Amino acid sequence: MKEENLTNNIEKEIFNTASDLSKNYAEIALDTLTEESLLSKIPVIKSLVSFYKITSSIVDRHNMKKILIFLEEFHLNKIDSNKLDIFKKKFEEKPKHRDKVLETILLLNERFIDTKKSQILANLFSAYIQEVITWEQFLKMSFMLNNLNPYGYKILERIVDKNSELKFSMRQMIEGHAILMACGIGTKFEDRFKLTNTGIRLYELGIKPLRKKQSA
Repeated sequence: MKEENLTNNIEKEIFNTASDLSKNYAEIALDTLTEESLLSKIPVIKSLVSFYKITSSIVDRHNMKKILIFLEEFHLNKIDSNKLDIFKKKFEEKPKHRDKVLETILLLNERFIDTKKSQILANLFSAYIQEVITWEQFLKMSFMLNNLNPYGYKILERIVDKNSELKFSMRQMIEGHAILMACGIGTKFEDRFKLTNTGIRLYELGIKPLRKKQSA
């Protein structure tokens, strides 16, 4: 089955420490993701092109691009090989969990409109593999991420990071608080706004690493 081939290829790419996904896929034009493209020589890309039946559908090409961006960001984290080996063994011992993990990654990426969410998800997944967070915590953060308005990234940075130079008006902050509360990242008691612990960790583990890489 094509779906099975896709999940197998995604799994192989996760454990491929010599990955050749070195391009900046966020900058690649959607119309270059075709069967005739030189990129299609890479196994995981060939599998994605086949699975999504890439034709003129901008939605299918966008889905493919988000998965590639996820994998690219994941490999930029350079996870310790011992941690990867331990995680791979878990996959081998628990095939049902393996299927659930891979299906969750694929489904979440398909739901995202903003490609930056694929990068954030990759960082959260890296934290899960490195046992910084549990599977349940990964799911909780991922579903919050799925419902997060991208405008909330900068609001989160402004609230969590004391070194942030971002400036917002009172009206913008009130609007930002509403956005964060809508997806469970923030709460409000009486007139006091507060981030949830999960929301803070979502920023620290998923969003902040992107800023560090950009400034490196």
